[in-house]
Amino acid sequence: MNSHRGRGRGRGFYRGRSTQPPPNMRSSRSADVIIQHDNNCCSAADIILELDPMSAGFLNELKNMWNLLKKSPQVVSRLHQHFNMCTNPYEQTIRLMYNCQEFNSAKSKSLPFFIIEEFKNWSANCRNKFRHLLTPKLKIDVFKVISMQNSLNLIKLVVDGYEMAESGDIFLDVIKCMIERKKYKEACQSAVLFKLQDKFTLEDFVLPLILQDKMYGIDDFLTASPRHQVELVTLLDSTLGKPSVRDALASYVFKLNVPDVKWDKLHAKPFKKLITRLVKMFKLPNDITPNLNKKRNEGALQFLLHKRYFENSFGDESWKEMVQEAIGDDEELQKELVVQVCIYGDVAEALRWAHFYNVDKQYWPYNVRMLEENPDEERLHQRNIVPDEDSWSNEELQTTEPTDYHQFPLPFSNIHLIDTEESFEQFLDRGLQDVDVVGVDCEWKPSFGSQKNELALMQIASRKNVFILDIISIGTKVPHLWQELGKFLFNNCDILKLGFGFTSDILMIKQSLPELNFTPKQVGFLDLLSLWKILEKYPKVVLPYEVQSSGPSLGTLVHHCLGRPLDKSDQFSNWEKRPLRNSQLVYAALDAYCLIQVYDILKSCCEKGGFPFEETCYNLMTNEKMPKKKMKKPVQKKQQRPSQSDEEIPQPASPHLNQVPATSIKVVCDTMLQGLGKNLRRCGVDTAILENHMDHMECVRYAQDEQRYILTKGNVFNRLYGCVPQGHCLKIISDDVDEQLKEFIDYYKVNVTKDDVFSVCQACNGRNFIQVSHSTMLALKDSHDSRKYAPPDEDNDLEYLDEATGFSSDEEYDAEPGAPIQSTRKWDLYCDEKVDVGLCATRKGAKIQITSIPDGVLAKMDPFYVCEDCGKVYWDGSHLERVLTGRLQGIVQ
Repeated sequence: MNSHRGRGRGRGFYRGRSTQPPPNMRSSRSADVIIQHDNNCCSAADIILELDPMSAGFLNELKNMWNLLKKSPQVVSRLHQHFNMCTNPYEQTIRLMYNCQEFNSAKSKSLPFFIIEEFKNWSANCRNKFRHLLTPKLKIDVFKVISMQNSLNLIKLVVDGYEMAESGDIFLDVIKCMIERKKYKEACQSAVLFKLQDKFTLEDFVLPLILQDKMYGIDDFLTASPRHQVELVTLLDSTLGKPSVRDALASYVFKLNVPDVKWDKLHAKPFKKLITRLVKMFKLPNDITPNLNKKRNEGALQFLLHKRYFENSFGDESWKEMVQEAIGDDEELQKELVVQVCIYGDVAEALRWAHFYNVDKQYWPYNVRMLEENPDEERLHQRNIVPDEDSWSNEELQTTEPTDYHQFPLPFSNIHLIDTEESFEQFLDRGLQDVDVVGVDCEWKPSFGSQKNELALMQIASRKNVFILDIISIGTKVPHLWQELGKFLFNNCDILKLGFGFTSDILMIKQSLPELNFTPKQVGFLDLLSLWKILEKYPKVVLPYEVQSSGPSLGTLVHHCLGRPLDKSDQFSNWEKRPLRNSQLVYAALDAYCLIQVYDILKSCCEKGGFPFEETCYNLMTNEKMPKKKMKKPVQKKQQRPSQSDEEIPQPASPHLNQVPATSIKVVCDTMLQGLGKNLRRCGVDTAILENHMDHMECVRYAQDEQRYILTKGNVFNRLYGCVPQGHCLKIISDDVDEQLKEFIDYYKVNVTKDDVFSVCQACNGRNFIQVSHSTMLALKDSHDSRKYAPPDEDNDLEYLDEATGFSSDEEYDAEPGAPIQSTRKWDLYCDEKVDVGLCATRKGAKIQITSIPDGVLAKMDPFYVCEDCGKVYWDGSHLERVLTGRLQGIVQ
């Protein structure tokens, strides 16, 4: 009676004539072990894996020699002698490997590896003599045995040594058996080893591996199969066009019965990254990924809006150029642009884009239509469609001031555009005579897709002139001139070449202009960013101007050295568009010229501080490490006084003597207290929450601009408490979210009532809500489906559903259109006349998140509540009572 032999990944393939354990778990064997093919794979066949007494004695001798001598001539010679004495060395080799202790988890320098490597060397000279013994049946048996262990490299050696790839078709049944057993990774690896990609479809193992988030081996499979590359990218891209990537792939999960699916990975963000990587790796055309391109353009639009309206770092012309570049002919994005610009409050700009793209008026937001139809500005001010000019100006005067930027010090005539062969020759003849230092910078058009960036400009600045080489116009038409420039400048050690963050510029130059043929570390390239980082560690080197650091950028370094920052409004421009604007030429010229100015200031400061400037620059240019100073060991270690950041600073007294209502207090939560921030919003407290990437000092800005209390943890409190009045910064002690909430309530004496709970939007912190009837919500759903508005980003699906049943109110309201609805909850509630059914948006232009409502809820709930600021939808449910009797028990009065 046969019993299954359980070894590694080949469990079920092998059966023995006894119930003895594997060789590495027993000291003796008395029965032969055979391998029998699974009935689902192919017909039965046997291979004896037990060693006869003589072979067992040899293996013990080999193990002893290996332990003492490892791979040495004596061990190699003894093993080759054994192969010569074997009747069938192919069978004997797999027996020896199988009976090694390290077989299941063999490493590259283990005995099983040594045996198969030496067998390959030995068989290379004896192949014709024993080749008739290498039958297809033996190859299959050996492959099944070797598949039991975990080393792919060992499998590759065996496949090569037994010449399995030459007859790959015989392994089709074995691989199909692996697929049936859900061994997708092994099946994929085997298909690659035997070059059988054309015999399988994506559904056999590639797609299941992606669903399991096991990407190892897929790249190797796709590399040799262009057909599968296109099919896979097309399939993955099609999921991005569906409302839910998860739902689009669920049908494959159930159809193929894939186990261990990583559902948390099945959403748009990781799939966009995967598609992008595959397109770049296999150099596939962009037109096979229309949905990825659309998602990218949507992201590009959001990026441009942020640069324009948050960072205020866009010039008007650059803004127009890049918007047109990102949106193109996509009509949906054109409509989205109008809506988004309106949401940011720039109604006039939204109207301009609506006319520019000839967007149908039915897609215009309410405020844009009103601006078009009502030229009477006084009426628009009364309706809050256009902000009052006086109040707006006063607010702006308080918060922003015109920035005084560093200016280009040379006349505009000293900027020379090199865009023809003739001007290039003149530049080489006279442009760089008697020059000992130049600033080098590059510009290229920002890329929002998988398109490869192309170098557009290269600026070379001397102390008297700036030369802007137009790569788009000159290109590679004059390789001999580029070679001459490389010889005269880039490979000239006598001319110092300055840059800032040189790595990306040099990489782009070498890719676009290979004729220059230079090696940066050997020919005088100095990166001022690297130099700056070194100087920051030496307190004696003091730069002329003290500036609040905003990151290691060229603009910040220029501000430190020259007193004014750089104007970056033309940085994000379409540098490939011709002709270039004068503002672009000045921006490009200054970016290169300021490097020389900064270099001179740094050199002067180092000389004043006694810093070895020349030596440091030489080490940076030659990639030699700076010599470390030897620290003298103190004779007696004195107890050092702790620094201010480590001292325990006591918490000042609360600024409140009596209880204050939750609606009267505003706070900002540091990055470590995001969970507390969400709890405070549940309690109706106006709460700003810092994102993970934001600096802790942003809390101070919120506190000063919006009169908020700061909530923080740890040593960050020591940095922040002195920036605000006493008691306006609270150091939270506990790590438990519920305890943190109690700390806040007790310190600031906050009175939270039932009417405060869920009176603030959990997503955006807004207090303006619209009560929407069941019939209106159905109309919004129909409008959304018919207009095919893009659903919310799948990355945020769970966020929209979180706490979605938070409101609890069964009162009926009967109010005039547009009038506030009376409610005990402390919010601003309006009726559904405030929504734009046609656009599926609120009056403020926020898209109503209709897709976040489950169909069952949409069918039976009435009414719904929509946040006017972000469009998140809430409805009456039991969540309020659960919160009051759970997390907020003892908090709510």
